Amino acid sequence: MKKSVISKPLIPFSMLAIVIIAALVAYSTCSFAESKNPERGSIKFGAEKKPAISKADQINEVRSIFADIAEEVVPTVVQVIPTKIDTVIFSNNPFYQFFGSPFGFEDFFRNSPRQRRPPVEKREYRQQGLGSGVIVSKDGYILTNHHVVKGADEIEVKTSDNRSYQADVIGVDSLSDVAVLKITDNVKDLPVAYLGDSDKLRPGDWALAIGNPFSLSSSVTMGIISALGRTAGNDANSYQNFIQTDAAINPGNSGGALVNIDGELIGINTMIYTRSGGNMGIGFAIPINMARRIMEDLIYEGKVNRGWLGVMIQELDYNTREALGIDNKTKGVLIGDVFKDQPADKAGIKRGDIVLSINNKPVTNTNELKNVVASIRPGKKAPVEVLRNNKRITLHVILTERDDNRTNQSTASDSKDSPDGKNDDISQLLGIKAGNITPEFQNQLDLSKNTKGVIILEIEPGSQAEREGIAQNDIILEINRKPTPTVKEFKKLLKSVKPGDSVLFLLQREGNTFFKAFKVKN
Repeated sequence: MKKSVISKPLIPFSMLAIVIIAALVAYSTCSFAESKNPERGSIKFGAEKKPAISKADQINEVRSIFADIAEEVVPTVVQVIPTKIDTVIFSNNPFYQFFGSPFGFEDFFRNSPRQRRPPVEKREYRQQGLGSGVIVSKDGYILTNHHVVKGADEIEVKTSDNRSYQADVIGVDSLSDVAVLKITDNVKDLPVAYLGDSDKLRPGDWALAIGNPFSLSSSVTMGIISALGRTAGNDANSYQNFIQTDAAINPGNSGGALVNIDGELIGINTMIYTRSGGNMGIGFAIPINMARRIMEDLIYEGKVNRGWLGVMIQELDYNTREALGIDNKTKGVLIGDVFKDQPADKAGIKRGDIVLSINNKPVTNTNELKNVVASIRPGKKAPVEVLRNNKRITLHVILTERDDNRTNQSTASDSKDSPDGKNDDISQLLGIKAGNITPEFQNQLDLSKNTKGVIILEIEPGSQAEREGIAQNDIILEINRKPTPTVKEFKKLLKSVKPGDSVLFLLQREGNTFFKAFKVKN
């Protein structure tokens, strides 16, 4: 009987079914996708008409102005890369020098790196910073900040087109934070910034800041001039007259350019006010007129020559105006002390004068007066208008060069009265306990024998005198412009003062005199 033979299929039925189902799914998916995709170009994107803006023509006039400014000014701003080099000396194992290898393998490994190491090695560590600078002459003079290059052993500058040069420091002025560099290579025809006139600036003017913030070269930010004549910090010896701007300034912008809408250099970016380490909309720049004068002094004379008047100055606040009996609209600076035999003293300026202008430039605060005096070259004769006893008078002063050693040479009172050695307690009025100046106090405080006043022995804690900044060992020379040579005279003058009255003290502290005005409180 013949057996039937059933051959096995080459592909199992189950597997074949799976393949067929997958193919059907793929076909259906592709067909579905193809059926849903629109044809390219069949959709119209965007409105057919531009927005109907009535001022479009005016906008077109300024559309490219900032780009045009950047195109002109960016090439004049460079990266300033200061490098500080520290040398560290390492001492190797001294036993190799004197005894060789401890295992006696000198003959086999005499030329090994370990055997060739000297007993002492010097290694250099290079630390780089980053700032900005502005090219101000075709042969490579660059304006930047003192703090950018301070302590640098080498300085590299890179232009916006990535050319690299070495530069030397020509001079620095730490009091204004200005530094001048010079490219050491023989260069010419460099792009140069046009120097504007910062005296013509007004708050609200447009401004652009150009520099290298956070190593991002040739960055441009736009804003306005927020304010003029700003100061930052409490350094009485520094010269500050900052332009404030909200054009974004960040670390690395220091030394870069602040330009106006005409592309003119109006300031050198120098610092920011920040709580986060980045821009908060308050940046400061040195006015170009100030920076230019300092730059020229450093280049031509090797130092900055500033005028010296020889006075201690104070703000003229409301209480001081009221105590002096002058109009509250009067703007000026109060002379708190005059240094003996200095220009102001020789010109006839007196303590208590109010300076209204100098060299025909009005002054409304102490910072303005200090900057105007500093801008006048030593040896020049300048008119000074002062208010004295409510009368305007003009004096002429010949300024000399600033000398910090002169600041302790203040004039002394010329009163001839002698102290009587009597003490009295008047703490009920202002919280002050005063006494006559005795020989012991003169020796202890190094007072001149001609100093006539009363010494403050104690200040009651929490009293008005303490709140007004009056301190122990201050000498009260006058009350309301009348001398107080003794405690008796001091008490007599205070008896005429009532709560609510304005009172003006002339105080002497550490050899210098100043006025203190305030209203006596109940």
